[in-house]
Amino acid sequence: MSREVVYDYDSKGDSLFIYCVEDYEYEVSFELDNDIILDIDSEGQPVAFEFLNASKIFNLDKGFFKNLAKISIRLIVTEKKIDLKVQLIVPVHNKTQIFGVNRIATNLNGIPAVESELVTV
Repeated sequence: MSREVVYDYDSKGDSLFIYCVEDYEYEVSFELDNDIILDIDSEGQPVAFEFLNASKIFNLDKGFFKNLAKISIRLIVTEKKIDLKVQLIVPVHNKTQIFGVNRIATNLNGIPAVESELVTV
């Protein structure tokens, strides 16, 4: 299932918040990794991600977060594992470059099994 997302970036706090466009009923947040937070809706679906210290996580200068061309997030949660792949496509010096993060974590919080893709259009 693919859902459309938008984002907000707070340069002072260096926080990137990516969230679904459609309305959803927030249920709970889980810390997936240091500085990566996942929000789940009442139906058990991922609806938002927050990346604290985003410039360090993505190895990207803070100024580039204002002009992200595309965001793609792939999340696979099983009973035992969480696999997160994030790509930010950024125009840098008249070229697009990809900055990404891949994280695999143990599903210690009992997050429901889900496979989801969240993208900007």
